[in-house]
Amino acid sequence: MKFEVIILPKVSKKSKKYLSKSQLEKLSKFFKTLEFDPLPVERYDVKPVKGKRSEIGKGKLYRFRIGDYRVFYTILWDEKAVVIVDIKSREKAYKK
Repeated sequence: MKFEVIILPKVSKKSKKYLSKSQLEKLSKFFKTLEFDPLPVERYDVKPVKGKRSEIGKGKLYRFRIGDYRVFYTILWDEKAVVIVDIKSREKAYKK
């Protein structure tokens, strides 16, 4: 079962602005993996974000670590879609 990976425009813009070329390549591979495995916890540093829910679909929010940045996404199981909702530096990602 293949999932559609939807990247919000702000994520695309931020990733190009903040990530190095090698980080962008790693991110691209991660997005391709999400098409077939939306929770690739054995291959990538993916964890659920405690105490937060996605505004899209109201489901769980997950994070993928890439260097000093965190990529946040949610899974829409019924629609077979993964929505990449944000990318933030580690400092900003965990501020309350």
